[in-house]
Amino acid sequence: MNERFIAPRMLAAAIGLAGVLAGCMSAPAPKSNTEPWVAPERARQADATWQAARARSGDFSKPLALGELADIALRNNPASRKAWNDARTAAAQVDQARGYFLPTLTGMGIGARQGFAADPVSFDTDYIRYGPGLQLDYLVLNFGGGRGAAVEQALQTVYAANFTFNQAIQDILLAVETTYYGLVSAKAGVEAAEASVKDAKLALDTAQERNTAGVGTVLDVLQAQAGYDQARYQQAGTKGQLTIAKGRLAQALGLPADTPVDVQSPASDLPEGVNRQDMRRLIDEALDRRPDIAALRASLAAKRAAITVAGSAAWPSLFLSGDVNRNYYNNYSDQDWQDNDWSYNAGINLQWTLFDGLRTISAKRAAAAQADAARDQLAQAELAASAGVWSSYAAYDTALEKHVFSLAYRKSASASYDLALDSYRNGLNSMLDVISAESRLAQARQQNITARQDAFTALAYLAYAVGRLEKSGVGRSQDLFSTRTIKDQQP
Repeated sequence: MNERFIAPRMLAAAIGLAGVLAGCMSAPAPKSNTEPWVAPERARQADATWQAARARSGDFSKPLALGELADIALRNNPASRKAWNDARTAAAQVDQARGYFLPTLTGMGIGARQGFAADPVSFDTDYIRYGPGLQLDYLVLNFGGGRGAAVEQALQTVYAANFTFNQAIQDILLAVETTYYGLVSAKAGVEAAEASVKDAKLALDTAQERNTAGVGTVLDVLQAQAGYDQARYQQAGTKGQLTIAKGRLAQALGLPADTPVDVQSPASDLPEGVNRQDMRRLIDEALDRRPDIAALRASLAAKRAAITVAGSAAWPSLFLSGDVNRNYYNNYSDQDWQDNDWSYNAGINLQWTLFDGLRTISAKRAAAAQADAARDQLAQAELAASAGVWSSYAAYDTALEKHVFSLAYRKSASASYDLALDSYRNGLNSMLDVISAESRLAQARQQNITARQDAFTALAYLAYAVGRLEKSGVGRSQDLFSTRTIKDQQP
């Protein structure tokens, strides 16, 4: 085949192959704006992530304590694994930055055909030179400190990623605690609804007995029946809330929503309200302990190091360089030719970019502006953290006070219902009085459950705001306060 036709044919074949591959990679758009897109088979990929979630197992044959739930969540919740992998990525970037301290060794392969057309009598040459080689480059010194600043920037970046990982753990623990208390309250709500149904059934039975004895009326029976039906209606709602609460807890654990999770009730101890001296200590501690604040501080340090990195390009750099090559020759001319040989060189180079179109100055200004923005972001976050602790304190203090009042309300509502029912039996009250007392008792039970949940949840948010929501102390609050604890007595 004539050699001059080979290259055009190879080019045409390459273009055709590229067209075929492009056609294989294209995907048609939906045919109209009223019909869903029909995906090709290759787009219907198996969801390995969901299969892995389904494969996660655990012992859910017994009710679990809050600490056990925290262990499960930290093993399974994808948020902690993502933050962990982000931290590993940042750590690898530190090793990458440390590479500035090490020489670069490059292997090469050389092949070239060279020809010189000179005097046709004496100096026409035509030969091929080829062979392997090694090249060494080593940045000995950057007078602007860029090499060390690059490593410092990478270190501070990995510190920020690690603090973010710690924050992700606290986020998971907060989600576990709040959904745990939500499930505990939902279970208590079902029990309270069952008690309300029993109260309503007792009132209905009493009305029927009085009607049978001829001292009551059919209206009393109907009113009691309406109260009983209302109690059963509310009972159905509490069962639905219980099912929803189980799904939310399973999600916080990193498990499918239909995982059969059951929980143990929490300890009944609640600390007293926080005094002002505690509050000042907690705010200062939050600014010292919170991982998100620490991550912002590390990020600020990294951006300050980036200013030096950006400005280092304006300073001279000292390089040590060298190379060695093994050269082979094939001579196609009639001239005498040298044998195969070695070539090498080594030296020190001083490089200094005298003008780069103001790119270095602009990059340094941009890095300085980013550092200033990071500093302001940190200041804003620190103020928000102090406000968060204060708000969480107020919410917890309020929740404790409401919990005390809810206990008193439940006690008085229970006594009021018992008295109203006894008075109705003796003909001193009407059925409407019984139903009203019954409704207040049901409301008091629910308020007591809500107040108890709010108190525990507010305590979790306070620990989270201070940065003390840790796995070892999940569900415990003694370390937060210097005041003693009081017993949560149920009437």
